[in-house]
Amino acid sequence: MIGDALHLIKAYWNELWEYWTPVIMISIGIIVFVLEAFVGMKAEYGRYNKKKSGLPAPIAWLIQECPAFFVPLFLIFYNGVKFFDSSNSINTNLVLLMLFMMHYFNRSFIYTTRIRSKNVVNYLENFLAFVFCFVNGYQIGHYHSRILKSDFFEWNFMLGVAIFFTGFYINIDSDNRLIKLRKESNGTGYKIPKGGMFEYVSAANYFGECLEWFGFAIASWSLPGLAFAWFTLANTGPRGYHHHLFYKEKFGSDYPKNRKALIPFLI
Repeated sequence: MIGDALHLIKAYWNELWEYWTPVIMISIGIIVFVLEAFVGMKAEYGRYNKKKSGLPAPIAWLIQECPAFFVPLFLIFYNGVKFFDSSNSINTNLVLLMLFMMHYFNRSFIYTTRIRSKNVVNYLENFLAFVFCFVNGYQIGHYHSRILKSDFFEWNFMLGVAIFFTGFYINIDSDNRLIKLRKESNGTGYKIPKGGMFEYVSAANYFGECLEWFGFAIASWSLPGLAFAWFTLANTGPRGYHHHLFYKEKFGSDYPKNRKALIPFLI
């Protein structure tokens, strides 16, 4: 009797994280996209923090991003995830978890030591970002640490991983250019980003991040992966467009006329 009850609870728990949580994330992503893209709301951090109060950006980024590294790491050990299956084929879900954690290790522990931003992140935004990274880290970690896959040579895995690394490179390269630009400006204000994908879009770092997670979703071929990719686009896409308008207003005719906001040659 107790065993049946525990089995039922476990089934509901799995359904919560593998179906309902992604569905809720997709739904919230739609709301966020509408509010930011059509209503004009902006997440109040960085240049859009009107209150000018909150945590220094490096500390805020560390706090809010690190759950997406530590939660999957915990689940890997908790679930005893193996790198190979019984036929010695590579567990591609563990590979994907390692890629996910690689991104967030960089974002939590490397990126935060390199930025010298004087901007602050208000406490509510920081808390909401922390909750999102915790929930997303759990849903991605839960799915990929429970289900063993060995589809290394499947088209979607190879294509998705290739897209992921392309986006990862663009994201890192764009961050490097922004960090260098901020150092060169020496606190004198915003300057026009140049080089790399910035020659094509104003939000090159966001473009790279969107590529990463859509590549991840293709490789994973799962609802949790799709939900995260969509939420990333819904959140960063409108913000990238707001950045584009900011640059055009600030620099006027000096800003490259052919540069798009987020997607090269399109938007």
